[in-house]
Amino acid sequence: MNEICRQPFFFIFDMLKQVLLHIFILLAFTLKCQDKLFFLNGQTKSGKVTVITPEYIGLKSDSGVIEFDRSTILLIEFKNGKFDKINDPEKEIIATADKKENFHFKQASKELYSYNRVSINSLALCNADIAAFYERVLPNKKIGLGIMGAYNFNLYANAINPFIAVLANAKKNYDLGGFINFYPARVEKRTFMHCGLMVKYTSFNFTSVRSDSVNVGSVYAVTNSYKASKGNQLATIVTIGSHTDITKNFFIKTIFGIGGFRLKGDYKEQFNIELNKANANNQKLESRSLPKLYLGINLGFKL
Repeated sequence: MNEICRQPFFFIFDMLKQVLLHIFILLAFTLKCQDKLFFLNGQTKSGKVTVITPEYIGLKSDSGVIEFDRSTILLIEFKNGKFDKINDPEKEIIATADKKENFHFKQASKELYSYNRVSINSLALCNADIAAFYERVLPNKKIGLGIMGAYNFNLYANAINPFIAVLANAKKNYDLGGFINFYPARVEKRTFMHCGLMVKYTSFNFTSVRSDSVNVGSVYAVTNSYKASKGNQLATIVTIGSHTDITKNFFIKTIFGIGGFRLKGDYKEQFNIELNKANANNQKLESRSLPKLYLGINLGFKL
């Protein structure tokens, strides 16, 4: 008799377990399909985002619709897995709900910051230079390492490259270089300064001109010989400038640099010949090194 009475009890208990299990699964599915707000102070809240305005963001939950100040929110994670960045963090933030949530938060923050920068120097276009830059910002966001390259389409060097243009039939060919930038301020700001160091190699062609005096009786004759030559400048330049984000992906970067390079080979000889042509004194002048300037207004985008 006791066994017969126990059977309905166990049947009801099993039914209750099944109902609770289905409720738990439904609840977990419901939570998974909710939107999520990540706040600048590290907190998170789940629900359904109902409205997004320039002043506030509305979130519907069990307690109703709550409006949160937009300036307090870092980003929104929508139920479809997409993220919408609202503000830049002023410090390192860790979500406090659980380890799994922390992982998603860190992944989202990593995706929101673009460490690769590609740009073109718009000022170089005035000299028929196509000058491209690539910079990789390190994870600490304080240092950027990069390379640059340029090709010149002018038939002859002009006044923008005065130390090359002074040579006969001079033509600039290309630039190759590497650089390091330091960012003293936090790079999450819209505009911030940078300083750094650039090493730039410039290749060019010119014609070497040699003059020889020949004594023919009582007359001195001057003969000139011409030879196609190659030259280069290997300059070390200290740089400073600013970086301004126009949109999330596009930016303007200004660069001002000053440095110098050493003269050598045929380049050194020919430059000093031209230097002494304009020398009114009897004392011979000789330059062993020359200054180098670099100006850039780079237009670029983040990858």
